[in-house]
Amino acid sequence: MKTGYITKKAGAVLLIFSMALSFCSCSMFSKKDVLAAAKEVAENIEDFDAEKLLDLSTLSKKSEKAEDLRKGLNGEYLDENTKKFCDAVRKTIRSEIIEDSISIKGKEATVDIEFKIADYKALLREDYKDIDELVKAVKDCDDTIKVTYGARFVKEDGQWLLDNLMGSSFLGIFDFMDSDIGVLAMDLTKVVDKTTWNGASDGTIKNTKRLSLIVEFNSDVSKLKGKGVKMYYTVYKDGKEVFKSNAAELGSKTRVQCDYSTTQNPSAELRSNYLAAGTYTITLTAENGAVLCSSDINVTVAVTETGTGSSSKGYAFSNSDFARKVLTATWVNVDGKRVSANSYGVDTNAVSFQMQVDNSMEENLYFAYYYAASASEVLKINVKTDKPAISGTAKPIVNTNGTFYALGLKTKEGKSFKPGFYVLAFFSEDQSTLYGIAECQVLPNSASSYK
Repeated sequence: MKTGYITKKAGAVLLIFSMALSFCSCSMFSKKDVLAAAKEVAENIEDFDAEKLLDLSTLSKKSEKAEDLRKGLNGEYLDENTKKFCDAVRKTIRSEIIEDSISIKGKEATVDIEFKIADYKALLREDYKDIDELVKAVKDCDDTIKVTYGARFVKEDGQWLLDNLMGSSFLGIFDFMDSDIGVLAMDLTKVVDKTTWNGASDGTIKNTKRLSLIVEFNSDVSKLKGKGVKMYYTVYKDGKEVFKSNAAELGSKTRVQCDYSTTQNPSAELRSNYLAAGTYTITLTAENGAVLCSSDINVTVAVTETGTGSSSKGYAFSNSDFARKVLTATWVNVDGKRVSANSYGVDTNAVSFQMQVDNSMEENLYFAYYYAASASEVLKINVKTDKPAISGTAKPIVNTNGTFYALGLKTKEGKSFKPGFYVLAFFSEDQSTLYGIAECQVLPNSASSYK
């Protein structure tokens, strides 16, 4: 027996075994390093950390693709609402390294990284009233979809670096960032082109019974037609809400008219039958709370009659201090029998002179009616010395529309007014100061005959 041969053969076996151990040890450590590199990549994908991913890859930080990665993960290519949606989806991403998929060949390795993401595709098949509702749906979503990234690594200077950053497999993870969220992606605060106040001059409207804000939209608003996006407008007077409209569809028209008067709000504050003075604001808002536009207008009221004797309107003031406190004055159409500003048909059963005054007015007025059969006889009436046909005291009437005096004269039941002229004089309560005179005529025929 040649023992030397056996010895040599045994030594060869030992050498081969030793080499095998060395090879297995090297392979085992390579796999561990690749898995560690893959795990770090996965974590930074979840965090949307572009700079860290570039550190872990072979991609040049100065390359165009590197800049696209930074801007893409930062949402710079997205509108504000799509960014909210994508941020919600991003927070649902969870990764898992598929260890069985690892393959190492020298200085190259591949491994699959599986990402579970909220099933945003299914969510986007539903309808939402606003972006906040969609974001909540994403947060509450239990269903997920899986996206597999085949990560490829190369070993450089003893470190495993990602070699297919920004490749198609990598970009597939972020398909949700290209989702079309439809009208929810629109910035509703930018759909208004311009606003105009009807009848305004230098931001002011004088003696108006109605406010109208014309809102014109840009062409983007057409995308909202039929999408169920609603809007409404709110009116404020001196900062206090006085009216809120019903909701209307946004996108159905290229312009809307936001009106405010006693038609919209029967309790609107009035002065002299005009909207009371103050700063009015009309704000147009989408149902999701986005303010489409807001505009202010200054409203003033100036109604003053001065002089002596009766005017063509049927009244005139004799005291300037009192006149300044009167906001409006008129012979009112009590029963629909008024023919002109200060004349009534003979079939009327009441004539009444009404004044709206400043809210500070608290005094009672003394008033008296005088009768004249003709215009020439009117000129002979002396309201300070003649005995009136009837007299009385008028107290200020305060309601939600303001403060008023109603100086009326009614016929007795079954009686009618005698055709002619009725002269009204009103004084301070102690009758020491004449405030004004108003005159109306009862015509000889019924009101309908003059129409």
